[in-house]
Amino acid sequence: MPLRHSVLWTLRDTTGPELREQMLKGLSYLCMECRDVRAGDYGDDLFGGTQPLREVPPWQRTPRWRSLSAPPANFDMALHLDFDDWAGHDAYGADSIHNAASSFNESVSWDEMTARVDWWYEGPSRNKRGRIRHVAMFVWRDDATDRAKEDALDATRGLEAEAGVESVLTGQNVGHLMTDFDWILDVQLADVDAARRMLVGEQYARMIQTVAAATKHDWTARLTHVMRGA
Repeated sequence: MPLRHSVLWTLRDTTGPELREQMLKGLSYLCMECRDVRAGDYGDDLFGGTQPLREVPPWQRTPRWRSLSAPPANFDMALHLDFDDWAGHDAYGADSIHNAASSFNESVSWDEMTARVDWWYEGPSRNKRGRIRHVAMFVWRDDATDRAKEDALDATRGLEAEAGVESVLTGQNVGHLMTDFDWILDVQLADVDAARRMLVGEQYARMIQTVAAATKHDWTARLTHVMRGA
């Protein structure tokens, strides 16, 4: 059973196109050159990421902690790396290639906003180059009951019936960082049109409504990108 390390970043206002491209190249290099990585995928958000937020002056922006209906924007960059086990995950963490990329990523993103989930999933690698991946990471409410959590996870399975949806996975965080999110939704779709239909569809809205009742929804991290990995 693969162990996946999923990370989403929000970029600084000062991170322009050249630095964005440099970050993407670094993520690609991690997928290819780190010895313990068994499969990798990465990409930038298809629907603008934090750009809609950055278009508003900082002193006029709605803070995330005051966004009661939904997060104000998507995240910008995603990385998903698969390992055989925790030993491979930890070896990657100590790899000089990882450390160099991590230092650069911290310089162009808001590190305190970075969202991470380490999670197990069954079956072969779910990376299909050219397909679309939508991920969302959530934090449970402090008062969420076991039943509310179960309802939230069950609600995600309704997305399987959406046209163009090829895979729907959820994973509970098994990482050890205090800043880790609690769980992840990972949806694989056939193309960009299928992603758009899903995200504006009634089924996705009903799912989010159920999930929001059990999570700190204003802290949700989400991103949709073309799958570049293998």
